[in-house]
Parts: sequence; C-alpha cells; structure tokens
Amino acid sequence: MRALQRGQAVPIVAQRQLVIQPHARILTLLAMAGEDTSVHAAALGRFGYSPEINVVADPRRRDDQYGLLRWLLPLFEAYYAECRAAGTFPQIWVSSSGALGHLDTLADRLRFTDEDDIKRLGTLWTYAGERSPVAGQQALIAATKALCAHFATGQQEGEDEHLGSLLTWIEPPAGRDIFAAVATAEAQPMAEKTDPRFDRTALQPAIQDYNRARSAGESQAVLSFYHARIQQLLEGVIRPIYAATQRAMSVLTAARWQPNPALDALADQEAQEFERFMMARDQGYLLPYHDKPKAGAMKIVARERAELNLEAGMLRHDRAAREKGVVSGSVLRAQVVDIRQQKVRPRLFEYDFVLSSHQDGLHLRAGDELWTLDDPKMSLRVDGVERRGPFTWVTGRVLVGKNAAKRMSLGTTLDFGPEAPNWQAIGNELAQMSVRLTNVPWTHSDVTPPSAPIGKPMPADLLAAVERLA
Repeated sequence: MRALQRGQAVPIVAQRQLVIQPHARILTLLAMAGEDTSVHAAALGRFGYSPEINVVADPRRRDDQYGLLRWLLPLFEAYYAECRAAGTFPQIWVSSSGALGHLDTLADRLRFTDEDDIKRLGTLWTYAGERSPVAGQQALIAATKALCAHFATGQQEGEDEHLGSLLTWIEPPAGRDIFAAVATAEAQPMAEKTDPRFDRTALQPAIQDYNRARSAGESQAVLSFYHARIQQLLEGVIRPIYAATQRAMSVLTAARWQPNPALDALADQEAQEFERFMMARDQGYLLPYHDKPKAGAMKIVARERAELNLEAGMLRHDRAAREKGVVSGSVLRAQVVDIRQQKVRPRLFEYDFVLSSHQDGLHLRAGDELWTLDDPKMSLRVDGVERRGPFTWVTGRVLVGKNAAKRMSLGTTLDFGPEAPNWQAIGNELAQMSVRLTNVPWTHSDVTPPSAPIGKPMPADLLAAVERLA
C-alpha cells in the first residue's frame, strides 16, 4: 500500500537476502515460439561486462542449434572448473522464473541426447536446475525473485515477474506517472519468449526468407545476409533482457544493503553441494530423468532440512525475518517474570521460567523445545501455555544453559525460536530414512497385511461412543 501511495517500490528488508558471487554469470536464452526446448539466441557474460551473443537462424535445424550449444559448453566448463579450483560455487543469473524454468527444462532434455558434448552441457546445467527448488540455494537466481525479496511494489505478485516493470517500480522515471512507465516497460519482453506481434511481423518473415534461400541453394553470402538480419532482430530483444538482469544485480549490490551473517552458512553449504555434484560426475554416476522412490524420498528429506535450517538461520541473523516471526507467532518474544529454582540433588538444580508475552497468535504447545535466538544460548521445554487477558503466560523448564538461567535478571526480554541451523545433521536424517526404506511399508507394496482381531466388543451405538470421547 505504501508503494502504491508513493508510486515507487519500498524496501522491505535492510539486510541482503542472498549471496551475490562477484564472478556470477548472466545467462539469457531466447526460445522460438512453440519450441519450448529450443535456444534461438544466447547471451552470456559476467556482472559488469558486455555479453557474448550467439544466434542461430532457425533452431528447428538440429545441427544449427547444437552448434550454438557447443559454443556455450566450453564457457561453462571453464567457469565450473574455475569455481571448483577456488573452492566456491558457480552462480547463474536469469531474468525471471520463466527463464529459470526454461533452463531447467533444457538441462533435462539435453542430458538424453545422442551427442556427448551436448549431454555434458545438460549435466552442468542440471546442477543449477536441481538446486533451484531447494530453500536457501544460491546456484540459480531469478532476478525477479531476488528483487522481490528486497522490495515491495504497488502491483500484483504475478506482475512482478516482468523484470522491466519491477525495475521501473524500484527506480521510476522522474516526473512520469508510474503506471504509464510500467506499461511502457511491459512492452519489452523480459523472459525466454519474444513478443507474438514481433514474431508475426518481423521474425517469422526473416526466418522464412532464410529457409527459402537455403532450400534454393543460394550462396553462402546470401545466407549470411539473411542470418545477419535474424541476428539483428534477436539482439534487439536479448540485449535489453541481459541489461535488465545486470541492472537488477547492480541494485542488489548497492551499499545500502547491510551484511547478513546467515548467508555465510548458505555459501559454505552451496560450495559443498557443488563439490559433491562434480565428484559424482567425475566418478561416472549418471543423472536419471526420474528419481527412484528411495532417491526421491532422500531429496524430500534434504529439502525439508534445508528449509528448516534456512528459517533458523534467518531468525537469528536477519532482523526482518525475526520481526515477521514475531508477528506470525513462530517466534516467542517474552519477558522473564519469574525464575524458579528446584534442587534435585546436591549441587544439581533445575530452573523453570515463567514468561509473559503480548503475542496472541503463538504457535506453542506443551512439549515444544525452544531456543534463544540471541546470547545467552538456552533451550526451554514448554510445560504450559495460558492466555490471561491481553497476555500469554508460558512456563517451561531450562534444558540447556542452566548457568545462564541462574544469572538471568527478571524483566529481561528474550526471543525464542527453533534450534540453530545444523547443516551436518542431514547425514543422520538420510541414514534414518535409508533404514526406514529397507522394508517397504504395506501401503506401497502389493501385500495387504492380515486384519487384526478386535479385542473389545463393538458398541451398540457407535456414534454415541464417538461423541463420548469428546
């Protein structure tokens, strides 16, 4: 609402929300209309540098498109090798979620062609594609998603997927109505497809002329003329997309964004994931098109753990995430009202906290284990939650940090949330899942277990029996 009032996007965080690699590559691909797995034009470059551009006249001709992909392969081979030697990870920036999906689809398709070098490019792209749905990943970044993590605009979320209109909201032209400026920006394609009117009136006739000359056996000079015409048309589309992605990165690397310590762990984790991926390729392990049930279950576990670790890390180091947690009730912000000391045996004491909070939407129940999000490090097992007028009273026993609890002053305000992120714990969880999957549960097998006899007689009135349980 504030952005709509001002006619300009407003920042929603003060700290940077993602890692931006100084060596990141910007990749812009254009697909031919109706050919979702094609690459008509490609632009590749580093942040702050002009792109290298390659265009094929007609990507429906397999040899021509493979020629473009072979041009890309050594560029990505060199970049991945550079990152691996430096012990870091590659990062690819695309303009939008649509462009991200196009790259992911291409990676899947290219891995199963009959050309080894094309398979290799698909394999390299698969690293970024497989990482893209994982919470906290830093390998494949859509510029629109990155900007939306930092700004709120006065338009709908779906409209924010157009990078040009999103950047217009962030840096609107002076003295011009914001909606008129956005409408002008939306006329320029910003994803993987060209404008249908442009296709109909300019691009399609140019491709038809090229194919007609090729079928007629015209000289190479004539074909080069028609190819140059197509390249000129597509460069007029692809260069603004590349430039807009550069501009998005420039906005996000500005000095206004404060450092975020939570990103350090994400960068380390990404580097480890990249090294594991490349080692598996070196050892000859193939990437399947569809995961087997066990592999799929393992990936689900890994994604769930990544999401929990990301949330825990952000709640500790990102102020905006912390305040959102307080509002949503996932973070308990409370004052220490009482500390009860109980002697269990000589020189051993237990400490119970009584906390008071103004929050009325807390997601708490008895048995939950909460950890302080700041120093001192303590964990609390919730024993009771009670609402008294405008306050929520929480009682709990200190499990970890008893020395800190003993020195705690009444009236101190503490923030409690999930346990600190533990990226190494994923190994234990995967091992547990592997044990569970050793024996396939009956719900996923062809064998139905025998029915167990009922020990008690069936009640005469089943409905009444169920109601009595309430």
